Amino acid sequence: MKLKFIQWLSRRSYAQLHALSSVLAFLARRVFKYRLKVIRGNLERSFPKQSADWHRKVEKRYYGHFADITVESIKHFTIDNATAMSRMKHVNVEVFTPFFEAGRSVLIAGGHLNNWELYAVTANQNVPHDVMAVYKKLSDPTMEHAVLESRQRFGLEMVRTIDAQAWMQEHAQGSRPKAIVMGFDQSPANPKKAWWTSFLHQETAWYYGLEKWVHQYDLPVIYGHIYKDSRGQYTTRYELVTAHSEGLEPGEVLNKCIALLEQDIRNHPSHWLWSHKRWKHNRPEGIALNERALEKKKTLHNV
Repeated sequence: MKLKFIQWLSRRSYAQLHALSSVLAFLARRVFKYRLKVIRGNLERSFPKQSADWHRKVEKRYYGHFADITVESIKHFTIDNATAMSRMKHVNVEVFTPFFEAGRSVLIAGGHLNNWELYAVTANQNVPHDVMAVYKKLSDPTMEHAVLESRQRFGLEMVRTIDAQAWMQEHAQGSRPKAIVMGFDQSPANPKKAWWTSFLHQETAWYYGLEKWVHQYDLPVIYGHIYKDSRGQYTTRYELVTAHSEGLEPGEVLNKCIALLEQDIRNHPSHWLWSHKRWKHNRPEGIALNERALEKKKTLHNV
């Protein structure tokens, strides 16, 4: 019943879904107070120098944005390729070309900014490589099947986290170059095995898989900035982080990606996933806090 309702809802127009989104945003913030303490706490700790009024304005905009990407993600269950492509532009795709022509696989790093679900259903059609994305298995088998089917129908390959290392050993340096998408900003399950550094004024744990695979397979890293151009319209802009692993210090690639993510969040603070319990772990005793140089990049308002 749940899946049938979602599929029915996904056939509504964007205008109808965005009207629903406005209602959901109001209910989530003012009535149900959905994860309000988490959102408010994350914002206040991440932007300690901003005023309470600024925090409340970003909080309100976040609820509206979160409701938008929720209903838009439902749309992806039945969206056609032409509509998906018209809703997500991919800019600077030519950065992939030399690696594809050389037969080299690449890593695409990105965070949970804007509509990453729409990125997932349009990436394979826009880059020359075959695209694979690492994901966590859902607890509901019916929804797991439905989500995989919707995401993979335009060529994207989904691989579970527990199977990713075996997949990499077989395909990372295979005959057909791959582009492996990694959302690297989720909170690691085991803080003792994480890479710890400062991020948005807080000690933060990171999965080390991105850094590990760069060195293990000598993979280039390309960062995907996702911007919200208007309601229901997005752009992904690709930026080369590194072409080779040779000569890189441990954590250097991860630190560069963290700096890019942090700058994007500062430029568009309401567009990150603030309702996620990103800082649920404290740094364990004896685990080092790695230093990183905070890159001062020019504010990016437009692509």
